Order: sequence, then C-alpha cells, then structure tokens
Amino acid sequence: MAKEIWELEEREPTERELFFAEHRKRFDEDLKRVDDMILTVLKAQIAVERQMIALLEAYGRDPKHFFFTKDKIKECKKIDPPEVEQSIWDLLSKCSWVRNELAHSLNDDEIKRLSENVRELYVAQMETEREKKAVRDMTHTQVVMSAIYHCGMFIMLATDAKVDADKKAKSASAHSP
Repeated sequence: MAKEIWELEEREPTERELFFAEHRKRFDEDLKRVDDMILTVLKAQIAVERQMIALLEAYGRDPKHFFFTKDKIKECKKIDPPEVEQSIWDLLSKCSWVRNELAHSLNDDEIKRLSENVRELYVAQMETEREKKAVRDMTHTQVVMSAIYHCGMFIMLATDAKVDADKKAKSASAHSP
C-alpha cells in the first residue's frame, strides 16, 4: 500500500487523515477479499463451462443454443450421462448462484448464505467423515471453488467416456463386414 501523505512529509497525521487512512485500509481489505473470491470462483466456473460445452458437443448438441450456465446445466441434466449423478448438476447450479451473486450484487450475507448451501450439498457428496470435515473447514471461497471443480471432474469423465465410446463404435463399424 502506498505511503500516506503525512508519512511522506514525516509529520504527525491529523485526526481526519487517521480517520480516512483507517477506512481506506478497511476498504482495501474488503476489496482484496472480494477480488480473490470473484477471480477464484469465476475461473472455476469458466473451466466447468468449457467442460459442459465439450459434453454438449460430444452428445451432438450445439452449445450455441445454451448461452447461459443454467441452460447448459439444464440440457446436460437432460442428457443424463451415467458418470454424472443428478446431485452433481444440483451442486453445480448452487455454485452458479454464488457466482451470479458475486457478479451482480455483492451482498455479503447472501453470498455467505448461498455458499453455505453449496457447502451442505458438497458435504453430502463426500463419502468419508474426513472428507466431510475438510469441506466443513473450508472458507466460502474454497468450498465454492472446490465444489465447482468436483462437478467439473465428473463432467470431464462423462465427456471422455462418450468420446471413447463413439470412437470404439466407429472403429467397430469400420471393421465389420
């Protein structure tokens, strides 16, 4: 952080300068916290969006028809690949709500509430008590990011399985009389 004017001038600060310096410091801390969460969650969301696009394409759907995340999720749920349980799509939808709140309103209480909803669904995905505890101990940013990546892994698995199955089917038909 840049030095304050009184520090540069090597003098004692006025009461007003101290007042503004304290508020600027709090503002900067809040900005850093929000900035970290927005960047982390948005990057995770973009990575999963790419996986959903690949899944849609693998199943012969044109992703251009599904511009918004919720529309992609809805169509992917309809495809219902065996590698992705419906609860994964529900978790991804909850994560998307957090991302929307971050991008459009920045209501801290609502972000916390939505992040806790993600945490609850994410804990339910975990198999062992150790995994559940790890999710419970995460910050709001960590839980949303981790949940998005968790969903993305299953979507990637489903995409790879479909691509592999299509290759095998094509190869088998090329070799049959």
